[in-house]
Amino acid sequence: MRRRQAVTSPFVATLALAAAVLGVPGVGAAQRGHGGPSANSLTVQITAEPPGLDLTATPASATATVVFYNVQEALVKVNEPGQLVPWLAERWQASPDNLVWTFTLRRGVKFHNGRGLTAEDVKYVLERAKDPETKHPHAQDYEDIASVQAKDEQTVIITLRKTNAMFLQNLARQGSVVYPREAVEQLKAQPVGTGPFVLAGWERGDRITLRRNPDYWVKGLPKLDQVTFRFIPDANAALAALRAGDIDVLGFGLGPESVDVVRQQPGLKVIVGETTNKVILALNNAKAPYSDVRVRRALTYAIDKDEVSKGALFGLGRVLGTNIDPLNPYFVDMAKAMRHDPVKAKTLLAEAGYPQGFEAVLRVPPQYPYTVRTGEVIVQQLAKVGVRVRLEQIEWGQWLDRVYKQADYDMTIIGHAEAWDAGNYANPKYYFRYDSPRFQEVYRQSESTLDDRKRRELYLELQKIMVAEAPVVWLYVYPRLVAAKKGVQGIWTNLPTPSMDLSEVSWAK
Repeated sequence: MRRRQAVTSPFVATLALAAAVLGVPGVGAAQRGHGGPSANSLTVQITAEPPGLDLTATPASATATVVFYNVQEALVKVNEPGQLVPWLAERWQASPDNLVWTFTLRRGVKFHNGRGLTAEDVKYVLERAKDPETKHPHAQDYEDIASVQAKDEQTVIITLRKTNAMFLQNLARQGSVVYPREAVEQLKAQPVGTGPFVLAGWERGDRITLRRNPDYWVKGLPKLDQVTFRFIPDANAALAALRAGDIDVLGFGLGPESVDVVRQQPGLKVIVGETTNKVILALNNAKAPYSDVRVRRALTYAIDKDEVSKGALFGLGRVLGTNIDPLNPYFVDMAKAMRHDPVKAKTLLAEAGYPQGFEAVLRVPPQYPYTVRTGEVIVQQLAKVGVRVRLEQIEWGQWLDRVYKQADYDMTIIGHAEAWDAGNYANPKYYFRYDSPRFQEVYRQSESTLDDRKRRELYLELQKIMVAEAPVVWLYVYPRLVAAKKGVQGIWTNLPTPSMDLSEVSWAK
């Protein structure tokens, strides 16, 4: 096996902030799940309803939260410490030139429709992912695959066009889940996989229910008979539901300001950990004035990131200097590389031809309240250097269409949950339209370099370029914050992927 590295999975994080809830009735006495016909059930709050359940069609982490690891799985898995471990593939071996990879599938793995997993399924999934007609949201992850061969039912041979240092990480991402060919048309609403749970129902606007897969290939898992994901975007309502006993876990709606409040409740507990969710002020590099690096650097100098973290996260967010998060082994702390300096910001704006500043629109999706809270602080800070920003709240679907797909925006705020996603900055078609030949070349070299020392040097260079060219303003890492009834055990402390893996979660006896 090749050296393992930490990874996580794609795009937008669905973490939310909210005001503290005071004076709400105490936590219900029941410490067991109550969401279904079995006492061995769990009800989990999530902030956003998935736009669909097809991981090969949407980058939304709201989809990964429910589906990834729970319903569908990949050849390789990222465990809680962030390591790559064999999963649907029990082992793999690379040729001396690292161009030919042979994967041996586990025996006895069945899809939810009862059919056994075969090498032909893996071949179909990967060939479909790299087919331009599929419009896979992460098609670039599969571009280096030259061919996929099903040698026999348990053996898959993948040949690469060139050495790819991220190959195993790409096979562990949410877009690489394996599903049966005959179920491809139903993935959006009824995904079929090999996971510990089977989709039991989706009540639009309210909840998704999963039931235990009795044929799951991992002995003794899952430990729960049923899981219900309830969509409660408002943090006040979510915390009230937890304290009233209507939900068992507040998965993605605990605001930092409510942490101490929850800790004081005798029947509740708080889980605080790390994530790879990088919250940024994205800038549209394809339009003026953001096409001018002096303006982008000026905006970075104008923003006091420590103040942003205090205002939006009560100081719990770790300030960032580049897109490489602290869970990445190649992380270098660049948070102080461009310190808050309003005077320098004004000087750069004047040099760029904007001595009086300029007007801008900051579009944020209020479905994720942290974007609004962060935006309010940033608007005040930018006003001090003459940049007059109007905060515009737009519905999530519009944000995905207008901002993410069409790049119809000046500035926006969002969290990127995927680890090892520096490739977004090497893609000039990505929504912030950053087109840097220098960055693209260094990133290309890092992708084909397997030597750890050399790759570490390249990642240091990538981080220096990010600071110098300031394509976006990196703000902070959103912390892992979960509130739950004290009887719930087995929830991951850290979140190396946007999935909420519930396969080993249970109730204390």
